[in-house]
Amino acid sequence: NKMINGSPQNLIKNKKENGSILIFAVLMLSVILTITLTLASIFIPKIHSAVETASSVKAIYAADSALEWCLYGNRYPLAPMPSPAMSNNASYKIYNSGGTEVANCATQPLNYRTVGSSGSVNRSFEVSEL
Repeated sequence: NKMINGSPQNLIKNKKENGSILIFAVLMLSVILTITLTLASIFIPKIHSAVETASSVKAIYAADSALEWCLYGNRYPLAPMPSPAMSNNASYKIYNSGGTEVANCATQPLNYRTVGSSGSVNRSFEVSEL
């Protein structure tokens, strides 16, 4: 006496199942999105760090070149050497002990800080006489 496909009970049951599939799909998408965002928050800083490594190396070489130039100029003031020229788009600045930027390191005593820059990365060295 039961109707197989046309009964009102089967129609209500099918509608409830369709709604549960929609809820299940939304929950699965939420889980996938959460996993994706978590992985992105872990790996994006690592990728950013790896990309900046090349700039960091350029900046440290620029700071080292400027400091070596200061040491040479301070040790041999009568044999001036041209300032270092960076061919890798890095730059450097030289600061005295008071924090003022200077053009060269010829003055005594030897108290300087050199800052190399490449892109958004800065690296510095400091030398001082006791």
